[in-house]
Amino acid sequence: MMTSEETIEWRELVAHYLDGTITEDGFAGLKAALRTDSEKRALYLDAVKTDTLLREIAGKAPRARPQAAMSSRWRGQRGMVLAAAACVAALALVLSLFSAGDAAKIGTSRDAAWLSQAHEEGQVLKPGDEVELASGSVEILFNSGALTRLHGPARFEITSTNGGFLHHGQAWARAETAESDGFTIQTHSGKFVDRGTEFLTTASTDGFSQMHVASGAVDAEVAGFALQRFKKGSGLGIEPGDTPVMIRIESGADTPEFAFPSIPPPSATDAADLQAGKCTVQLISHDHKGRENLPHPKSGPPERLIDGQGQSASDRPEESLYFTNGADGIILLDLGREIPVSRIHTYSWHLNDALPDVRNRAVQRYTLWGCREAKPEALPSTENANGWTRIARVDTDAFFRVEKEPDRPAQQACAIQSSATAIGDFRYLLFQVLPTPMPNGKLAEHTFFGEIDVFTPSVSEPSKQ
Repeated sequence: MMTSEETIEWRELVAHYLDGTITEDGFAGLKAALRTDSEKRALYLDAVKTDTLLREIAGKAPRARPQAAMSSRWRGQRGMVLAAAACVAALALVLSLFSAGDAAKIGTSRDAAWLSQAHEEGQVLKPGDEVELASGSVEILFNSGALTRLHGPARFEITSTNGGFLHHGQAWARAETAESDGFTIQTHSGKFVDRGTEFLTTASTDGFSQMHVASGAVDAEVAGFALQRFKKGSGLGIEPGDTPVMIRIESGADTPEFAFPSIPPPSATDAADLQAGKCTVQLISHDHKGRENLPHPKSGPPERLIDGQGQSASDRPEESLYFTNGADGIILLDLGREIPVSRIHTYSWHLNDALPDVRNRAVQRYTLWGCREAKPEALPSTENANGWTRIARVDTDAFFRVEKEPDRPAQQACAIQSSATAIGDFRYLLFQVLPTPMPNGKLAEHTFFGEIDVFTPSVSEPSKQ
């Protein structure tokens, strides 16, 4: 999203073009921006329409409109005949930018099953063209030098020579050339702008999206949030809604200090802390499908989740809360009263001391729900919320793109926050914890959770140490 200063500068540049006083460098910049920036393109077309209307008014009025009044938004005073010609020329500029030349081309594909249209290697793509995959993968080579690898099922729209719109699916991008700086992948819930990096973007059909930075840095633009920069090993998820929710996921340093790039360590002063005496933890013995799932016999008590600290080492089942293998685990936090919730943090840590590559109990996979004073009798599900409000969906394996266990960070943290002052007013927070799938038909295993922190606008999180 453009700042007010950028908007003023852009309108001044367009005004010079409409006046015929634009410089050669200014005209080159104008054309480049119209190709790549949809927001500037919309302002440009609005300016053309407004300028044309003012010209017509000036031509029809019994006396000339004062120059100062005209230039308060767009400069100059013209006649009706010139207005029509200028409007045609200005609109033609935009059309020529998109009818001339290509924006990208199809690269190599692997086991690609196409949906609406098949594509061949080397095929030219223009802004507005879409690539739809049922399965397999295909590379898209942008004229800027950026490369995107699309994994099906997916739908991706070319928007410029340096970006596209991921409607759904998974897109891995690499932008290393000077011309590809600012390469952008947009989803229904956010915009991710490359700053010399590799990053992975996923988008669901319901608007949920995630981004993970493999190298370099990416600027995330999400409605209601300040611009945020994410560096290697970090990223975010975005839960759509009237008030978007941002989910930041990070890997830790595997120490008892729970040191993360930006997420602070577990807090003993949050609104859900055990010492405050207001929050209680309850484990519900059956999931929404009626499957029993109790704490593992070696698990610590539920209060471990709100004691203000994580585990003291990587393999401490008695200092963790985790369920028996198989069904979903249900954790219910009762905050004691309805309060505005601004942030929620969850922490996990597990690394088998004898087998360091075994990390089945490190991943965080859960759906977080909330409700106010009146707690519904039924549990929520994907098909029926049953009176609960879905706050966020978390899957750190998908975020870190884990293919093999050694790829999985042993220590993980998740921070959930809203673009507003608070995510919402809640008394109850329900975590529907999904187990980690296992190969060879083994029962899915559950994560070692060490802490859950809940913050309100008046009880802020501790500063990053």
